[in-house]
Amino acid sequence: MGMVTVTTRNEQLELRPFTLADTVDYYDLVRDPSIAASAGFTPAHSLMEAEFLLKQQAKLPQIFAIELTTIHHVIGSVGLYERMTNTGEPATLEMDLGYMLNARYWGRGIMTAAVARLLQYGFETLHLRRITASCLANNLASKRILEHANFRQYDAVRHPDYAPFGAGQTELFFDCVELNL
Repeated sequence: MGMVTVTTRNEQLELRPFTLADTVDYYDLVRDPSIAASAGFTPAHSLMEAEFLLKQQAKLPQIFAIELTTIHHVIGSVGLYERMTNTGEPATLEMDLGYMLNARYWGRGIMTAAVARLLQYGFETLHLRRITASCLANNLASKRILEHANFRQYDAVRHPDYAPFGAGQTELFFDCVELNL
């Protein structure tokens, strides 16, 4: 299943399932320390490691490659991940939003367009009641993407200095319960 959207700069994007043919483009994403730090993972150190990570992502049905159609390359990822309750059970009709974009394409409205299209899919096709997301407080671009998409901040947590993700930083938590039409 592919979904098409257009950015404010009139760049056409296709949100589609990942394939193994995307491995080199995916490696460009997951080896970048600035992307890894804000997305909460350790950068990949080899093409083989990136291929392993890509195979894991490809197993998840609501995770999509962002392809810039003019160049036919994957430049990012956007998806909905299973959300867990406080008791460790899957949350009914709720999912977590996650995304990452190749740094060469930041500031062009690409992720804003991709998130808007994915929310439409989540609420209208999957019939979700709530979509949540988080970002580090110093990631102002990600915060703006979420606010533009009608997410509202509901919590903030400072990570301890020894935390594996965001050590000593504040993470902001957001949710969205309706499309911003």
